[in-house]
Amino acid sequence: MKKASRRFRKGLSVFLCLLLMGTVIVPCAAAETEPDFVIENPYEDVDWDTWNAYKTQLHCHTTASDGFLTIKELIQASYDLGYDIVAVTDHGTINKGWDTAPDLIPLVRLVKYERTKMAPVVPLTAEEYQSYLDGTAKTTNGTVRANGMLDVPKGIELNMATPFADCHLTGYFSDYGQGLAGVYGDYETPSKGVMDAGGISMLAHVGEYVYQNHTADQYVGQKVDEYYVNKFARIFLDCQGSSLGMGINSAFDDFTRCDRILYDQILQKTIPNGVVPWGFTFSDSHSFNTVNEAYTMTLMPTFDMDTFRSSMENGHFFSVSHHSFGVELNGMEEIPGYDHDKVDNTRNDTPMVTKIEVDEENDVIRIEGINFNMITWVSNGNVIKRETGITDGKAEIDLHASDLLDDPELFLRFYIVGDAGICYANPMVLHVEGEDFEPVDVPETHDISTALRDLVTFLDDLFFQHSIIVRLFKKIALGYDPWA
Repeated sequence: MKKASRRFRKGLSVFLCLLLMGTVIVPCAAAETEPDFVIENPYEDVDWDTWNAYKTQLHCHTTASDGFLTIKELIQASYDLGYDIVAVTDHGTINKGWDTAPDLIPLVRLVKYERTKMAPVVPLTAEEYQSYLDGTAKTTNGTVRANGMLDVPKGIELNMATPFADCHLTGYFSDYGQGLAGVYGDYETPSKGVMDAGGISMLAHVGEYVYQNHTADQYVGQKVDEYYVNKFARIFLDCQGSSLGMGINSAFDDFTRCDRILYDQILQKTIPNGVVPWGFTFSDSHSFNTVNEAYTMTLMPTFDMDTFRSSMENGHFFSVSHHSFGVELNGMEEIPGYDHDKVDNTRNDTPMVTKIEVDEENDVIRIEGINFNMITWVSNGNVIKRETGITDGKAEIDLHASDLLDDPELFLRFYIVGDAGICYANPMVLHVEGEDFEPVDVPETHDISTALRDLVTFLDDLFFQHSIIVRLFKKIALGYDPWA
């Protein structure tokens, strides 16, 4: 009887111990299943107390190709609107500096005669140019600014005359592309051409090529065909360090309203392969009324051209737009729509991020900013959290919070929204501690653009290179020197 009692007490003791251990072990086991993120923040090197944000226009036009404004008028308008950095990117026409008339493409100017009137291109005088660079020029209102401007060298819009649809990208810091018409769908050749010439580039409003209509509204909230995702992801992988990213919102957002979803799909292909393309905004302005539609705010410790290029390459900027046509459908990333006819695009109180703090230990990201009342967090194309009614300029996300709509993975990006526009941040890569990304296969794409490029190259080599008539046409009509 005593032996049975001892066995009972021993068994009870073991049971109670196991039960007690379970209360400790089970929560620990549950906690271990929660991933510990390593957050790669592109803004990690930014000193928020000493670096400044400079208003930057990366894509705009003059009468040198198909704009309404002369070089002089564009620079004065940009100066008045507070731009610090401007890249003139005329079609097929390399910028030689605001004080120098570029080599013109007469055929392009003739096709857009209603804009250019084939009038003389008016650059700045040497004296005027220097006054804009050093900030001694006066605004139209007669005031003097605190700082001058940077003239981004050798800006150009490539693929200047592709048939069927615009297939544009912009290049900087290289001599590639003058007078080259381009081939439909062929982004690969000019991207590589700029890279080989030592420059950098970004894909422009790719929605004009992907959707080939002027609204693309039926595609909102839907994933983009995998073909296009592979095509553009392959460019970023093959031209790493030179092809820096793509436009995600330009002008009135008519053509780019679905490009943000495409961008997120591309990131899912490139990040596992070690490449993060950045998301840009720009006005693509052709007239005075559109100079200020969208731009980037470049973060720089010093105000010089080398630092500017470095900031572009490293994602040290925020992208700002006054407009969006988006609505959120199917939980995919789109932003609340603005009526672009009612938004005053001359306003300077657009949202802006002023600080990002990443708490690695607790996997919390905190941001501070101005002129915003809403923040949206996006991971892999899906909205995972949206916070409205913000009044103190602060917001944060806990990557392990229970109120997330979906678990964040691979990357996280956010944008803040206010009454005057939107400000997009570049993506942060999310690694799980102790785990490496599995590389993703991104096949080469072959379609009509590949065939056209091969055909044009073959015909040019076989016939046109040896025709004096064709050479003269290139020289006179396209401003391209076939003898160079």
